[in-house]
This record gives sequence, C-alpha cells and structure tokens, in this order.
Amino acid sequence: MRLTRFRLRALGGLLLMGAMLFAVACGDSDDATSTPSPTAPASGGTPTATPSEVSGDLPSPDSPSGTITVVLPAVGSQPGINSAQGGETSVFWGAGETLFTTSDGPEFGKPWLAKEWEIADDLTYVTVTLQEGVQFHKDWGEMTAEDVVWSLNDANATTNPDSIHNQAGDLAAVFEAAEVVDTYTLKLNFKLFDPRWQSNALSDGWQPTGIYSKKVFDEMGRDWMLENNIMTGPFEVRHWIQGDNATLDAVENHWRKTAAIDTIVYRQIPDNAVRVAQMETGEADAGDINLAQIPALQDKGFRLTGTSNGSELNVAFAGNLWEKTDRDGNELPRPGLDLSKPWIGDPDDATSMENARKVRHALAMGYDREELNDVLTAGLGTVNSIGFFNDEAVDFQERWKVPFDVDAAKQLLDDAGYSDGFSIEIFGQSNTPIRQETAEAIGAMWAQNLDLDVTVQSYEYSVFRPSIVDRSANIPFMNSCDDGRFPRPWDWPVGLVTSSLSRGGFSCGLEAPFIRDKFIESSTEPDIAKRKAITTEVADYFYEWMLMPSTVTIPVVLVYN
Repeated sequence: MRLTRFRLRALGGLLLMGAMLFAVACGDSDDATSTPSPTAPASGGTPTATPSEVSGDLPSPDSPSGTITVVLPAVGSQPGINSAQGGETSVFWGAGETLFTTSDGPEFGKPWLAKEWEIADDLTYVTVTLQEGVQFHKDWGEMTAEDVVWSLNDANATTNPDSIHNQAGDLAAVFEAAEVVDTYTLKLNFKLFDPRWQSNALSDGWQPTGIYSKKVFDEMGRDWMLENNIMTGPFEVRHWIQGDNATLDAVENHWRKTAAIDTIVYRQIPDNAVRVAQMETGEADAGDINLAQIPALQDKGFRLTGTSNGSELNVAFAGNLWEKTDRDGNELPRPGLDLSKPWIGDPDDATSMENARKVRHALAMGYDREELNDVLTAGLGTVNSIGFFNDEAVDFQERWKVPFDVDAAKQLLDDAGYSDGFSIEIFGQSNTPIRQETAEAIGAMWAQNLDLDVTVQSYEYSVFRPSIVDRSANIPFMNSCDDGRFPRPWDWPVGLVTSSLSRGGFSCGLEAPFIRDKFIESSTEPDIAKRKAITTEVADYFYEWMLMPSTVTIPVVLVYN
C-alpha cells in the first residue's frame, strides 16, 4: 500500500502540520464546539530532532514562488472513493478532510467537518452535527449529512463487504450503518462502543475516513471516481499519477481558511540518495529522508520538523490465531495457523503453546535494539521493547523491558527443543526503507546470534497485505499495527487488529480471545482509571506471550530547506 499505513499517515500529518513550516494548514473554526468523549489526553512525548542553526550555504529553491516541492519514496494510487482504498492519503496531503482532527494542539478528536456531537446515555449511538457551508471541490456543491453517511457506509466492511478501505475492518468493529437525520445531522450507530470513536477511525491523525460527494457518485459513477478526486480540503487535486507525482492547488475561499501557498507538488523518488541530492541542489524544498542520512543534511543547514509522534517498528509473529470463534460464536477460518512454525502455538496443546512462547521470547532477546537505533535511525529514535506499550510512555513499567541476552535466548531455544536452530522468514516491505532495513538487520542478528537459517522477504506491502486481511500470513513481519504509535493515551482500548474484531480488514496476523475480550471490556468502560488498568493487563499479556516484540520507535520528521 504505497508507504506503510502509519508511515504514510504520519508523513501526511507532517505535511499538514506544515502550517508552522509552510503556512499551509488552516486555523480552527471559531464556532466548533463538542460534547467531550470519555478519553484521556495523551501523556509523555516522543523524541524529535531539534532544528539546527543554519550553518551552511543552503541552495535557492527551484520551485516557483508559492509552490512547495516534496520528495517521497512513493506516490501511491489515490482513487476518489473510499471503498476502493481512497481517502487516506488525500486527507494527509491536503485534499480531504475528516469529521475530527488531531491538528492544532495535543487534544485528540477535535471537531473538523463535524461541529458538535452528543452520545446516547446507553452508548448505542451518537448524533453528529456538521459544519454548514462546506463546499466540495470543482463546484460539486455543499457537503451534507447524506454525503457523510454515504462515505462512511461505503468504507465500512459491515455495510459494504466489498470495501478495501484501509479502515474497513476498524470501522466494522465499531459501527453499524450510519443514518441521515436531517441536512446537517447524522446518526452513528455503535456495534461496539469505543471511547476512541471520533479520535481514531474518524480523525485525520490516526486512521482517517475521508468524505466524498454522493452527488458525484450518483451522476458520474464509480469508474469516474476511481480516476477523479472530489473532496473538501484546502487543496484540490490537479493531477495524481501513481508512481510518479501528484500536484494539488489551493482552494480559493476555503471554508476554514485559504492556504497561504498556491501549490504542493509531491514527487516520487525511490532512491534516498537522489532525494538527498535534490534537496542539496534546490530541486526539492522538503523531503522524507532516511534517518541515517539526516545528520549530514543538518550539518549543511537543513532543518527538521516533526509532529511530536513516532512509529514503532514491531515484529508481529503472524499465524498465532488462537480465536476459534468470533464473539457471536461463528467458527473462524484460520489458514495462517501453521503449527510447523516454531513460533506458532496450538491453543489446544499447552506444551505447544509454552514452547512457541519460549521461541518468541528467544527471538525477542536475540537482537540488539540499541544497535538498531544507532545504525538505522542515527540515534534519532528510541529503543522499544514490546509493541503497543512504548518504553517512553508515562505508564510503562520496567517489567516489560526486553533485554538483549544471547545466552538466555539460546537457553530458551534449547528448552523449547530447538538447540539446532530452525529456518525462519521475516518480511520487511521494500517500499518503506526503514522497515526493510530493520528486517534485514534483525535477520542478520538472528542468524549470527542464534544460529538460525533466516530469509528476509522484501517486496511491496500491497502484495503482502492480502495475507494479513484473510489471515493466511504466518511469518514475522515489520509493522506498527495501528496502535504502535506514540504518544497514544494509555486508557485507549488496545489490540483491535490483534483480534478477530477487525475481520474483513487489516490484521497483524494475531488473534487471541484474551485480547478481544479486554478490548470489548475497555471499550464499554466509561471510567478512565479502569480503562488504564485494563491496558496494563493487556501489556502484561503481550509481554508474557511475546506476540509482538518491538525494536525502535522512529520519530516522524520531515527535512526542509
């Protein structure tokens, strides 16, 4: 999927965050109010680079006045309809908007296209009132509740089983069909109440679902929308060519605020060295640069900016599908449950489960996180122990730290019956350099430290993704897995994509009844302190079973001239 789910969403957040850098983004609407949702603010922070003083002779930009040129590893497809995997990148890159936003401050889930909301006392639905006067691009008229309802239902796997939207499964876990109440009011019916309902799947900062025009669909049809992007953001798409470039122009008299620049150009430059060269010659104004090369650019006077968040590089031990039935009692197909893999346990066999647990712990202790951080992130990242529960979080506890201990790892392999080692594959997607490099480094450490026969699989994420949607994946793979982002409020329910609740959409190849049940328990718990306690229980479970050890948390940064 182009860049990875989070890598792309985070980079998009950077580009919208360019309000500070490029004066691109738009200010708060004055009349936005809300009924607070029961969630705690984020705590803690993530390491971000401090902008260097200008110490070199920076190149004059080649871009004309009013244009910002950004170089990226990939420009993916962006069809103008949610069910065809549209919406996300359009939101990140300025063309689309969501109901809620995480921009303009640390509060999660502030109103954007939404104006206010009210949650039913029994937590079965929420009514959302929209901003009035929001116009679709290219004179397609005003946004109404009909457009929002159609967009959400089109993306949601519950209401549209054919949807391949990146949030199809996430939406399906939380929402039933949305309904129109009146011109500017809609009703979101909960399948399972989630206190993150507005700040997670319906917000630009996490897993956005963009809003499209139903009128466009009715008059022009799906095929036309696959080639044309009509949304409501401060920039409209001039053209978007997958694998090449995208050009977006500022919308005059945008409903929030007209952008302060005229045009953003995104260019695909897969080779990091070429991206660096274009920064150094002035061909590019900003770039997604491999972390290891950033210090050299800083020495020349280039600066960094960031959204104060980071993305975990986690190792998901796919194939551990321990849920036999979903929460309604329906039998679940589990094609990835390959018990020949030493890291996959049989939930019907306690010995198998214990041996596989020891193998996963051994693998987690078999690579050096400090070295990974020094070499792959130039020390800009931070070491992380287990996925979803960041070492830098205020609520993180020392007992969850994973040491680099080759002797202990070998003893665990001995105890599990693998003193002679075994063969193992690990997937690191080729279109996200840091994930490919991390997979290669871990593979090399497993081979050297634990005497394993390691094969690193590197190809496009879009080729691998179907196997985690249909639950057939059974090799470890690098991914943030949705919740592997920092900062994330400790009270948020955690582990949706490591349960069957996200069936029909993205998965980390892991499903455990305990995680599913705790997610449901947390989702329906209104007390923040109790939700935090549940999260701590889940952290203990993830550590005990070592389903997803982590490596490092990489700061989301953009280099600019």
